[in-house]
Amino acid sequence: MKKLLSLGLLWLLLYQLACTSSSNKETPLRIRLPHDPESLHPLSYGNAHALQLINLIYQSLLTVEIGSKEIQPLLAKGLPVVKIEDSLSYFTYQIRPEARWDDGRQVTALDVAFSLKLLYSPLLDNERWRAQYHFIKDLQLSKEDPLAFAIVCSGYTPEMKLLTGDFFVLPAHKFDAKGRLADFSLPLLKSKYDSLASSPEFKALAQEISHPRMARDTAWVRGSGPYKLVSWNNGQYLTLAKKKEWWGDALQATSPSYKANPQTIQFQILEDNAAAALALKAKQIDVMDNIPLPSFQEMEKDADFKKHFSLFTAPTFDLVFLGMNGDSQKLHDKTTRQALSRLVNIPVIIKNVQGGFANPTVGMVHPEEKHYYNASLAPITFNLTQAQELLKKAGWQKNEDGWFKDNGKEKLKLKLSLMYRGGNSEFESIALLFQQNAKAIGIPVSLQGIESSQITQRLQERAYDLYIRTFVGNPFSYNLMPILHTSSSGADGGNVTSFGNATTDQLLEKIAKEDARESKAILLKQLQEEMQKESNMVFLYFQQNKIAVSTRVDSVIISSLKPGYDLPKFVLKK
Repeated sequence: MKKLLSLGLLWLLLYQLACTSSSNKETPLRIRLPHDPESLHPLSYGNAHALQLINLIYQSLLTVEIGSKEIQPLLAKGLPVVKIEDSLSYFTYQIRPEARWDDGRQVTALDVAFSLKLLYSPLLDNERWRAQYHFIKDLQLSKEDPLAFAIVCSGYTPEMKLLTGDFFVLPAHKFDAKGRLADFSLPLLKSKYDSLASSPEFKALAQEISHPRMARDTAWVRGSGPYKLVSWNNGQYLTLAKKKEWWGDALQATSPSYKANPQTIQFQILEDNAAAALALKAKQIDVMDNIPLPSFQEMEKDADFKKHFSLFTAPTFDLVFLGMNGDSQKLHDKTTRQALSRLVNIPVIIKNVQGGFANPTVGMVHPEEKHYYNASLAPITFNLTQAQELLKKAGWQKNEDGWFKDNGKEKLKLKLSLMYRGGNSEFESIALLFQQNAKAIGIPVSLQGIESSQITQRLQERAYDLYIRTFVGNPFSYNLMPILHTSSSGADGGNVTSFGNATTDQLLEKIAKEDARESKAILLKQLQEEMQKESNMVFLYFQQNKIAVSTRVDSVIISSLKPGYDLPKFVLKK
């Protein structure tokens, strides 16, 4: 009964999509979204799908070219000029004189100052931004040039060159029409954060900034970017239209960052993967990413489908790993963790769970980042005999009831639990394979598919043995101190496996500060080697994004950066 009901809803959905498409004079470029973005507020959006759209509407000082992965100026005229003095660093920018808001006003340094102040203003949903940009101390405006300014930061790390230009610049005259933030400096906002929360001025400002129209209203969701929101049918689709005479059009010849080819982009919300695949086959959407493996394999074999769609697999920086609790009495010794790492059969996992569409790795660096990847480090191999030898070396003794160890206070039994996000079939399959291998040498493993929030809580409380999760990385920052340094292994720290020692701490500190590519490569390769020895994390693979793009689209650029394709560069064939 449920299946019939589901099919009925599916055909109704496809009928709606068909009606939507046919009502337009010019067929838009149609992209599948698995979830409604819910909010397009540039400060408080809630998911990655919203960010994909917001990036087309609002802009930052800098951008990253998805194809080349190079950092490029966008609102800024050039990359920042960096000056380091004692404990401070200064990043000087100048805004492009051509940059304009939707109403034709010029983008100025005051807009940048306002946008930074919003990140530190009380009563706003900006906690994640305050944490990310905690290193920014002040913004100094130029007295001579309204387009020039310097961002003042505590200390210096290489990733500041991107981060200081990576926040959305918002129109101050629209978000703060009464100029409530104009008289407050950034240092004052930071130092008086709590006391300002009771100010009537800030209460009024928070009410205006958090108003739903800022997140959904077609008259308000407008920035300096090439597109504007023109319609949003909740739970069904959103439509963006290219602005007429957008300021960046005149700069297209100077940089690919200003290319915005599609005139209309429609994001079709199809939560059900089967419905999305059916809509793709019916040619009612043009682009679908993160295609489930069975559907992708079916598409690969369908000659008729491939006449109308090109299939791609793109590497990603989403790293799936098995984590071990180094605080646990059972797993405190690294030789025990090394033994358990031999129970993971990575080639079998990649073949059976990912259909071969994944990149194995020896560490947290993607193998495609060849300069930083430690290719000389041999991967850990599945070996039950070696696992048992390592357990004995760690002091475990086996009898007919399993593995036991006397730690001087009590007799420990090697009995483990493995948690992963419930409903994630990929993780469940990996967990079952690990459980099967552990059982083969007499280690019982109980599987716990639970809510993501419960996993986070147990990780923070160190109330776990093993877990499977995805680490979302990028090729721009290798400051891993928040998740690997021993100073981050406290109650609220990100080092939840209690990884590390004096040697690895020193490596992490040097990597975070190192600007020179060659020196950083040496340090990162040493870190990968040390991490393999410690084995708090067993790195399974980097995921690949499986993508289908209609053959009516030209100039397709596929990338390892999210969302996996460069939408503004797409050209619809006539």
